[in-house]
Amino acid sequence: MKENDEWVTIVKHRIIAGECGLMETPLPSNETLLAYSSAVPWREVENQKRKFNQALQQLNIGAQHDELPLDRFSEAVGVPVTAYFDPSDTGRANILLAAVDGKQHVLASAVSARYRGQKTLLQSLVPYNFNPSVNHSNVQETDDPVTRMRSLGAEIELGLVNADGAPPTEDQMQNYMRIYREHAQRLGISPQLDREAGQYQIEAHIAPVIGYQKTRAAMWGIFTALAATSEETGLLTTILPAYPVLSDFRLTNDPKVQTAVDLMLEVNGYFPEYARRLAEAQARYHTDPTDCNYVQMFRIQGCHIHLDLAGRSEALGLLTFYTMLRSASAIANAAVLKGSPFVNGTCDPELLCTREYLRQVTVTGRYLQLPTSPHLTPNGLERYAALLRFERVNATGRAMLYDDSLGDMVSVMHNPIGRVRPDLTTNKRICTLESTGMPASISGSRMAAVLTDFEYSHVIIEDYFRKYGCDLEPMFNDKLMWAVLGPLDQETYIGLQNASDRECTDITVTTAVGTQMTLAEFYEMKRVFMHRALLAVESVDITPRDIDDVYVSLSRMLNPPSGRSAQTIHQFVADQKLKSTGNWGRILRNAFVEAGGVPGEHNPEIVMKIVKQLHEALRLRYLNSQA
Repeated sequence: MKENDEWVTIVKHRIIAGECGLMETPLPSNETLLAYSSAVPWREVENQKRKFNQALQQLNIGAQHDELPLDRFSEAVGVPVTAYFDPSDTGRANILLAAVDGKQHVLASAVSARYRGQKTLLQSLVPYNFNPSVNHSNVQETDDPVTRMRSLGAEIELGLVNADGAPPTEDQMQNYMRIYREHAQRLGISPQLDREAGQYQIEAHIAPVIGYQKTRAAMWGIFTALAATSEETGLLTTILPAYPVLSDFRLTNDPKVQTAVDLMLEVNGYFPEYARRLAEAQARYHTDPTDCNYVQMFRIQGCHIHLDLAGRSEALGLLTFYTMLRSASAIANAAVLKGSPFVNGTCDPELLCTREYLRQVTVTGRYLQLPTSPHLTPNGLERYAALLRFERVNATGRAMLYDDSLGDMVSVMHNPIGRVRPDLTTNKRICTLESTGMPASISGSRMAAVLTDFEYSHVIIEDYFRKYGCDLEPMFNDKLMWAVLGPLDQETYIGLQNASDRECTDITVTTAVGTQMTLAEFYEMKRVFMHRALLAVESVDITPRDIDDVYVSLSRMLNPPSGRSAQTIHQFVADQKLKSTGNWGRILRNAFVEAGGVPGEHNPEIVMKIVKQLHEALRLRYLNSQA
């Protein structure tokens, strides 16, 4: 496909005019990666992990006692399996390790009894499936020999409320989930719904698919099933980045939720600054402090995205986190999905999207530079072990999210960037990169485009890793790639997040090379970049039409050629000509004002009217045979 020469000239001019420098990076050097894999061959690591996982599965059958049978693990693996901490101290967290020529690697870890529920220590061991010995020099030897499109899975969090504003009971939630499964099965989509921490909240799953059209069809199925289930049960959906309505902030009675609450209250108690932030949020949204703690205020709803990592490579996970999830692309994608000015029946006086403000109420929502690798970062194993041992995490994977920038160690498990996940319990030992920075959106088309953009971006980063490892200099020298996928410095990243909370899709994006542009201009630049970059990846079959489906769609939604965009809830959701266009956050605020509200005002009645408008628009969009 011929590039738009005029656009390329404009972009190149802006890049040349921009000032930028290659920042110091916390990524491990290629020398570190190669030295580790030389000392610990990746095949031996794979062999030891496979044998350990088989032994763990067998030993867990009928396990009743709190013990670590290190001798039986050692016999099964063929090398000594050791515990990081005293193995007889079975009530505490621990890490199991194997070694090659004295170089250790993590086999599995377990949280303390505080977070295990009814499980024994043995049953609580979670395999650590990353292979730290796989890097750019040997990934082609693994079971992922070439760069390919990675099927992407996602979960969408959403809230439910009764038509009179009352929160749903557990019986109502279970009935909703049952009826949703029936509708989803008839539509041929993933029928899975999970409960979330909030009594009012569930999570819908998108089965792994590849490409924009398939993802968009999956989103259509999910929204159709949700609308049909709401129609049948009377529970209204709130598919927004933050739960909007007046509620009693009730959480589910799940023991895991309760222990997480205890942990977050304890950790936030170490930092007086966060008590002040909570009090400010309680006043801002007119909540009763006696009924609203850090967890109850933390009512964000997101679209969590999982991408498989080639060769279970820990280094690839770190590179992708630091580039793709910290880039202008991540900022743009989040802005496209933002729009939720309501919290607890209050319309925020300043923000068009309240999600990140709510996240910043807790110290666990701080921004993360890079996850800790127990193998590839300085003092990584000690940091990982400390968070587990001092009960600062309720899940082993969260021990990689170490932060001590405030003078005391915490896990920033709710950071607005993402996670690397070595702990998924699947037979295939899948390891993923998880984006937690994308909000839930009522526009299936917008979410489908963002999800597919993540797939395409990951192809480019994986191909880059195979060529250059974690060395960012070649990316820095390719100014167009650096602008699209290069890491933003912390100050710029946070500033852009804050700006998009105030402006949503009206934001001006700043790239890693310092250039500034509208969202529509950014995605046009990315379309041109993707045509060039994906064409160079011979092992991936992505057509020019596939690329245009994503980025032309985004440009149309952000800057319609007609000059007309949605101004009302009905137009944004259900109008065949205007759907998914316009500034969704501004549309919601305007709806509040048009109903007689004043921004900053606590008016639960008007917010409920808007939720009912959302329900009616979804019903017309997805249950009307002409939609």
